Amino acid sequence: MRPCSHRPLLLALALASCTRLDFAPQPFPPPGSEPFEGFGSGTRGGSGGRVITIAEASEAAVQSAFADAVATGDAVIRFAVTEPITITDALPKLTAPGVTIEGGGATLDARASRHDVALIDIRTRDVIVRDLRLRNGYDNLRVSGPESFNVVIAHVSSTGARDDGISIGYGARDVTVQYAFLAGNTRSVFCKYGGTTRISLHHSWMQKGWARSPLFSGAGMIDVRNVIVEDWGEWGSRLEDGASGNVIGALFALSPYARARGGKPDSALRLIRAGPVFTAHNLFRGEARPAPPGSATAPLAAPPVRTLEPAAMEGLVRDRAGCLPRDRVDAAYVALHEGWRVGAEEPLQLPGRRE
Repeated sequence: MRPCSHRPLLLALALASCTRLDFAPQPFPPPGSEPFEGFGSGTRGGSGGRVITIAEASEAAVQSAFADAVATGDAVIRFAVTEPITITDALPKLTAPGVTIEGGGATLDARASRHDVALIDIRTRDVIVRDLRLRNGYDNLRVSGPESFNVVIAHVSSTGARDDGISIGYGARDVTVQYAFLAGNTRSVFCKYGGTTRISLHHSWMQKGWARSPLFSGAGMIDVRNVIVEDWGEWGSRLEDGASGNVIGALFALSPYARARGGKPDSALRLIRAGPVFTAHNLFRGEARPAPPGSATAPLAAPPVRTLEPAAMEGLVRDRAGCLPRDRVDAAYVALHEGWRVGAEEPLQLPGRRE
């Protein structure tokens, strides 16, 4: 698949040249070094800006770093600690453009928070969040509003959210979520409202969510490739109310245990009053029933994403999704096959003693 330019003057030609369905040969780059791909890949993040180092595993250090970045933008927040950090008060919203959060394997845990707000809340353009674990928030990560575009979320683990693991809405656009791991959230990935469009979700693993793995609602454009959607509490993935785009090379798997807990076999992937959607090379396993094909007969134009056939992508996504290397909590989500429950208002939050 030929790479497509993201320069504004060439964008139309770039998108037109990306409509062919070509599968990429292996091997991929080493884990963690994959290039940014998809609608958000033109982001600059905080490249060239000042570096704000979090050298102490404390909430005060995190609060200070975020406030410093918000003051002027053009900054890289770099975690130099990996001990889990408990967050009890809302962090400053990212409102100044040009910020990169380099987690380096850090963990932010909002289990003790008293606030129904996002753990990380992005309200601006050119933002990168990578190599970070976000746990037990209301929304763990939010990209919201028309000012939010050119955003990449890469190798992020988002677990145990009381609402959304990742929320993209209210007019956000040109966002890429890649190599993410989501588990135990009541709602995995939420994309809705106010012209939210041009969302790429690829090489990510969503499991043990109640619903919305993912949800795309409204007349926006999405591109979903090489994702694993597994063991939903009620329903899995949905495109509705005019949403259009591609769902290619995905695996939808529902275990007998998840079905017994309420997971609906015919809700692995549903298209409800959707716009043109191209679906191809998707697999349905276990109790998950195959979905009817979308109405589009060829892939809709989108920036390139290196795509594997499902049989080849499954091991890669299971190995690479989320913040690497996986810690004991993320590994425990993966290993937990029975005895779990997640509901509309009841996330699956694994005990902190597993750290």
